Amino acid sequence: MSDDPERPDPSRFPLDDKRVYDAYIAGRRSAAIAAGVRAGLFDRLAAAETPPSFDDVRSAMGWSERGTRSMLAALMAMGLVEARSNGFVPSDDARAYLTRGTPGSLWGLVDMEVDHYLSPRALLDALEKDDATAYGDADPWEAHEEDPAKARAFTAAMHSVSERPAAGFAERVDLGGVERLLDVGGGSAAISIALARENPGLECVVWDIPSVCPLAEEYVADAGLSERISAQPGDMFGQPYPEGFDAVLLSQILHDWGFEKGEALVRKAFEALTSGGRLLVHEKLVEDDGRTPIANVLVHLDLFVWTVGLLYGARELAELLVRTGFVD
Repeated sequence: MSDDPERPDPSRFPLDDKRVYDAYIAGRRSAAIAAGVRAGLFDRLAAAETPPSFDDVRSAMGWSERGTRSMLAALMAMGLVEARSNGFVPSDDARAYLTRGTPGSLWGLVDMEVDHYLSPRALLDALEKDDATAYGDADPWEAHEEDPAKARAFTAAMHSVSERPAAGFAERVDLGGVERLLDVGGGSAAISIALARENPGLECVVWDIPSVCPLAEEYVADAGLSERISAQPGDMFGQPYPEGFDAVLLSQILHDWGFEKGEALVRKAFEALTSGGRLLVHEKLVEDDGRTPIANVLVHLDLFVWTVGLLYGARELAELLVRTGFVD
């Protein structure tokens, strides 16, 4: 690079490579965070009564001096670990979102990256196959039904990424007049839990595959809401939605299935609800230009590996709801 501040780039390469290189190197960030989560580094730092020294960290983690130095340097550069005069501590946001058992923690989501990292190879395989490849040739939902460990890990990941948005959703949605809500594909019941906390008279039923229902009941019991939230096994494609509900919730469901199947799910909600019933849709959306916000646009790539779906734009979703008969 040139020392001349008026011409920071070399004359042979006048176009700055920063955007390309920074985007490329960003994968190292997620790798370091996921490794720290899986190894329990953030848990140890958060639980320590006094900040551990470098040698304390190295000894506790069982890492080499070089490995410990590399990991701490990377995490400090990202602002997730701080060096104090007497040792190392997690940053406030790392303590809140990268440790086990903390309400709203992203621990489960990040931990799953160790086994299901969106590598270039995984993405290329999915692009060539045009189908989910997270478990090889197995359908992810069938794999969760057949393997309780996979179902538990995936549900924990989805719960961790849902708790904070669920709280915001519950604060904003008006459920006046709604007494019973059907949470279709509700997984860990994260949204139902948040809605029940904000609406004391609300009863919720999580309707999901049989392997997930016991997991939902565990999360509901931990929240102390077993009297108002239950889980019922079902097949959202193979069965009509249960009736007798004032509202149907589709939270992070439509983007998994593609537009045609998504429309079928919305139509089934319309058919199950009586006049005046409400459909609540909680989704990551992209702007109508299809390019922003970038964090959501990049989720398209995750969906390629895990599902057969795509994210909706706000206009696409509104048009879908009108097309299936919903108003307001």
